[in-house]
Amino acid sequence: MQNLKKLRNNTVYALQLAQEPQQYTVVGIYTSYALAQAVLENINEEYAVNFTVYTEGENARIQTVVLNT
Repeated sequence: MQNLKKLRNNTVYALQLAQEPQQYTVVGIYTSYALAQAVLENINEEYAVNFTVYTEGENARIQTVVLNT
């Protein structure tokens, strides 16, 4: 635990994707909302070939998690 960087405001952002309605899977935890959005954009660029597009609010979401310290 000593090697963890101290988070600002003890907040992380969980990027979640759903293949099926309301069945979300966490694909990453990020230290900023903007970073989670950037990763979502990268995922869409990679999977656009297969016509899979993740849209925030539809089949993708970024959940704010405040950690207790």
